[in-house]
Amino acid sequence: MKIGKVLNKFAASVRISSLTILSMLLTVIALLVVYWQDLSVLANEALQNEAMSHLIIIPFLTFYLLYRKRDTVRASLSLEKLQGRLSLVSLNEIIGSALCLSAFLLYWYGSFTFYPLEYHIASLIVFILGMTLILFNTKTLTAIIFPILFLIFLIPPPSNITYSTGALLGNFNAQASCTILRTLGIPVTLSSSYGPPTIMINNPSGQPLEFAIDLACSGIYSLVAFTMFAAFVAYIAYGSIIKKVVLFPLGFLTLQILNIFRISLIGFVAYQFGGQTAMTIFHVFSGWLLIFLGTLLLLLFAEKLMGLQIFGSQNKPETCSECNDSSKNLEAFCFYCGKFLKKTQKKISKRFWVKISALLLASSIITLSIQAPTFAFAKGLTITSPNPETSVDAFPQVPDYELKFLYRDRDFEKISRQDASLIYAYLPQNASIATVYVLVGVAGSITNLHSWEVCLVTYQTAQGLPPLATVLESRDVQIMQNPPIIARYFVFQHPANYTQVTLYWYQKALFQTGLTVEPKYVRISLIILTENLNNSPQLEQKLVNMGQLIVAYWEPLKSRSLVSLGVPTMQVLLGSTILFAIFLQTTQYAQEQRRKTTNLKIFEKLASQKEKLLYQTIKELSQNTKETTSQNIASAFEKATGKATELDELIEMLNNLEEHGIIKVDIISVLDQPRLVWKP
Repeated sequence: MKIGKVLNKFAASVRISSLTILSMLLTVIALLVVYWQDLSVLANEALQNEAMSHLIIIPFLTFYLLYRKRDTVRASLSLEKLQGRLSLVSLNEIIGSALCLSAFLLYWYGSFTFYPLEYHIASLIVFILGMTLILFNTKTLTAIIFPILFLIFLIPPPSNITYSTGALLGNFNAQASCTILRTLGIPVTLSSSYGPPTIMINNPSGQPLEFAIDLACSGIYSLVAFTMFAAFVAYIAYGSIIKKVVLFPLGFLTLQILNIFRISLIGFVAYQFGGQTAMTIFHVFSGWLLIFLGTLLLLLFAEKLMGLQIFGSQNKPETCSECNDSSKNLEAFCFYCGKFLKKTQKKISKRFWVKISALLLASSIITLSIQAPTFAFAKGLTITSPNPETSVDAFPQVPDYELKFLYRDRDFEKISRQDASLIYAYLPQNASIATVYVLVGVAGSITNLHSWEVCLVTYQTAQGLPPLATVLESRDVQIMQNPPIIARYFVFQHPANYTQVTLYWYQKALFQTGLTVEPKYVRISLIILTENLNNSPQLEQKLVNMGQLIVAYWEPLKSRSLVSLGVPTMQVLLGSTILFAIFLQTTQYAQEQRRKTTNLKIFEKLASQKEKLLYQTIKELSQNTKETTSQNIASAFEKATGKATELDELIEMLNNLEEHGIIKVDIISVLDQPRLVWKP
C-alpha cells in the first residue's frame, strides 16, 4: 500500500512538472509568434557586430535573475490560492490586456517608421509586462519587474548618441594615452586632421605608426556592455540603494582608466615590437577583456570597499519548530515564522490554459495584420562571383532610362566592413532629365550600413569637426504598404555648391553566395544631383516612384494584410479596456474603503480588548519593521500583554482580523526569500 501511494504521488508530481514545462513553453511560443523576426535580427547583430556582441549574454543574465526570484514567484501564486478571491474577470487581467494592446499598437507604429527594430523590442517589454499580469498577478509582476526591464538592453542605442559619446570618449582617451606614452619616453604626437583622433608614434627604426582611436577603440561599445553588467551587479547585490547607485559612476571611472591603459599598452608594444604584434596580440578580444576586468574590479569594490553582499551567504531563515508540522500538512507557508515551505504542488488551473490559449490565438491573428520587415530576393547579385557588379538584372528597367553599372567601391567596402558597395545609374534618354544614381550596400550586419545622416553630420560633429553638408530636409516616406517599407528622404547642400536629393531604405534580402543563398542586409540609395532647389518636390516624387518600382521588383513575400481593420479595432479595444479598468479600480477601491471603514467601526464597538490590543500591536510593529510575521507579532504581543499567547489562538485571531478586512496577509522578499506577513 505504501509503495502504491509513493508511486501515485510520484506520478502526480511528474504530471504537474510536465504541465508546468508545457505552460512555460506555450508562454515562450506566444512571444515568438509576434517577435521571432525581430529576435532573429538581434541574434544576427550580436554575432556579426562588435557593438552588439553584448546581446549574447542578456538571455543568460535574464534567466539568472528570474531564477533568483523563483521562490518569490511561487509564493505569490500560492498566496493567491490561499486567499481564494477569484472573480470572472480580474483587474490584473484587464490591465494586462491593455498593456498587450498597447504593445501591439507600438509594434504597428514602429513598423511604419525608419527604425522599426527599436520600437518592436520596446513593445516586446510592454507585451511581457501585460502577459505577466494576465497569466499571473501583481505580486508576480512586482517580483520579476527588474528582469523584464533588464531586456531594455536589447534595444540598440541610437547611432547619433553612440557616435557623439564615442567621439568624446575617444578624444579624452587619446589625449590621456599620449600623456602616458610621453611620460614613458616614447615619441608620440596626436592628430585629428583626418577625422578620429590618431596617435602617431615614431618607432626606433624610424617607421611611423598610426593608431586611430575610432568608435570601436573609444570604449563606447565596452561602456554599453559594462552599463548592462553594472545594472546586473547593482540589482543582485544586497545593501542600501545609495551604495548601489554609487557603483555606476565608480564603475564608469574604472572602465575609462582601463581603456586608457589598454590604448597606452598597445602603443607601448607597437613602439617596442612593431605595430603588427600590437594589433594581433593585444587588440584582438581586448574589448571583452576590458569588460571582464572592469566587472571584476566592480565586484571587488562592491564587496570589499562598500560592504555590499553579492556571493556571500543569504542568511536564510532558520527552520522553526512549527515548520515541520506545516510541511507535513503540505501547507505553502509556515504561519508562525512566515517561511515559504515549497512543499505544495500547485496544479495549473483551467483558467490559466484558457488565458494562454487566448493569448496564442490573439497573437497569431494580430501578427497576420502587422507585417514585419521585408524579406526579399535580390535578383542578379551573386556576392562571390568574379564580377557580381556587371549584371544589371538586380533592378527593373524604367521607361525613358537606361540602367548601367558604373563601378564597385572596394576601398569603402574595407572601411565600412561591407560585402559589396555597388554604384549603378539610370541614364535618361532626354538630356534635360536628371540622372538617377543607385547606391547598393550589402553587409552581414545592418549596423555596418550607416545612414547618410551619420556619415555626413553625426560622425563629423562627434569628432569636433563641422558637418560635411548642410541638411535641408530629412523625413520618412512610405514606399510600400504591404509589408510596410519606410524610406528616408534626405536632402543636403554640399560645400561644392550642389544639392543632393536622396531616398534610401533598408531591406533584408537573400543573396546568392556561390552554391548557397544567404540572408544579407542591404541599403538602397536613390540619388539625384541638382543645382536648382526649387524642383525638389518633383525630384522627390520621381525618386519615390522609382523606389516603389524597385521594392516591387525585388519580390517581397506578401501576405494578406488586416491592418486597416485590426489597428482601429485595437485602438477602440484599448480605449475601452482602459476606461473599464479605471472604472473597475475606482469601484473596487471605494468598496474596499467603505468595507474597511464599516468594519473598523464595528471592530471598535464589538471587539475584545485582546483583539484591539493585537491590532494596535501590529500597527506599531509595522512602523518599525517590514517583517511582521506571526512570530514577531507574537513576541511584540507578549511584551504588550505581559504573557504568552498560544500559537493556535494567535493564528485564529489573525485570520479573523484578515477575514473582516481589518488586516491583510501579504508576502515580502527578504534576501530573495519570501516571507508571509500581516499588514494593517
